[in-house]
Amino acid sequence: MDKRNAFGLFGGVAALHLGAEAVAAETLVFWIKPLLMPALALGLYWATRPSPTNFLLRTVYAALAFSTVGDTLLLFSSGTHGALFFILGLAAFLMAHLCYIGGFRSMAGFKEGYLSEKPILILPFLLFLGTFLTYLRPGLPSGMAVPVTVYAAVITVMALSAFNTKPKVTSAAWTALAFGAVLFMLSDSLIAVNKFRVPVPGARLLIMATYLVGQYLIVRGVAMVQASSARGMN
Repeated sequence: MDKRNAFGLFGGVAALHLGAEAVAAETLVFWIKPLLMPALALGLYWATRPSPTNFLLRTVYAALAFSTVGDTLLLFSSGTHGALFFILGLAAFLMAHLCYIGGFRSMAGFKEGYLSEKPILILPFLLFLGTFLTYLRPGLPSGMAVPVTVYAAVITVMALSAFNTKPKVTSAAWTALAFGAVLFMLSDSLIAVNKFRVPVPGARLLIMATYLVGQYLIVRGVAMVQASSARGMN
């Protein structure tokens, strides 16, 4: 497969899924959603072959695997035992974010990255975290405050870790990583607002659109990093 078309399968599956969400074709949504991240992982494989699988790639593949588990579990979050499936799905996505943090930190630790040069950039993320949790608090059920706080803190660190890679990667790769992380963060935030605070118009379509574009940009950014590293070794 031509590397320029490596993510074509993912694009087709994602478009089909978003179309199914738009017209509320629930059966189609149910069967396609677990295929989204495997299709993206396959795209990453084709985009980076024949490069050896290094730590960065392993963390991203693990993040996509945990995301697949999370996507599947959340399909059952509105049915019987829905609260349990939501918590398990949250845990799976928490692991995905931790994997991304590990991958981003392998490119740039906090002491040598962009945030050490411009620590002021941490402030907007901290303000978002505090404001977001304060907004959610009145609607959180008993026992959910701690899990939601931990999850929100982790996704904030994930986004910060992506921003931190700037001095170590190309401009195009950093743009993809940073915007992808912010969109993933936005998608998770929309889930929380819609579930715990107020209904968001078109929530499911918005959540999935930001999630899919966010994941794609992160993975595309990682593919760019791998390509740049491969050229450097040649």
